Amino acid sequence: MAITSNKKAAALDPSQVADFLSNNPEFFEDRDALLLSMSLPHQQGGAVSLVEKQVALLRERNLETKKRLDEFVRAAKDNDAIFVRCQRLILSLLDAKTADEFFKALENSFQNDFKCSAYSLIAFDNKAKQLNHFTSVLPESSAREYVSALMKSSKPTLGPLRPTEQDFLFRHQSEKVKSAAVISILRDREPIALLAIGSQDPGYFQHNMGTLFIGFIADCLSKLLPEYVDLKPKV
Repeated sequence: MAITSNKKAAALDPSQVADFLSNNPEFFEDRDALLLSMSLPHQQGGAVSLVEKQVALLRERNLETKKRLDEFVRAAKDNDAIFVRCQRLILSLLDAKTADEFFKALENSFQNDFKCSAYSLIAFDNKAKQLNHFTSVLPESSAREYVSALMKSSKPTLGPLRPTEQDFLFRHQSEKVKSAAVISILRDREPIALLAIGSQDPGYFQHNMGTLFIGFIADCLSKLLPEYVDLKPKV
């Protein structure tokens, strides 16, 4: 008489299978036939073997990794180029012997090295005066009427500006500017000037860009600018 069992094989939960294979990645090493017999449904019909699927996934991951590496290399090259420009600017400022040479070095760097379309440097003092076509001295209270938010910001402002801010900073060059970088120049934590650089390219300055280099330029100007602009101490 045949003997039958009422016991049914316990069904395995898919998560248990996944956990087992995850904890035993070598499971298929000596089971080539089993591995080759397995297949996965393909999005466009038919089926692909598990090996083919693994190869395809590895290829996709390699492409993604290469893409990220390419982005890192490109960013490194861009940063290196910016560093060289900053280095050239700071050295030219240190070499300046007169105010004319100092401000000319700033202008040449912004125009030729950084390829900017407009630039403005506003120093704060009680007596207003124009030092050259892009450097002026104004009372701090007058500047705050137009660019108070930019002066209060503890970080550089990058991207498009409000029309009133842009017109105040760049004046007759305002229409050229599609994106800008603006940073307060501080001495003893107090603003002594405001530097603005503008570009015709809307994407040249973006809010998510790094600010290390423009911050470095501002720190250098905070040390050097008082030598060439008579800034009266605040009372």
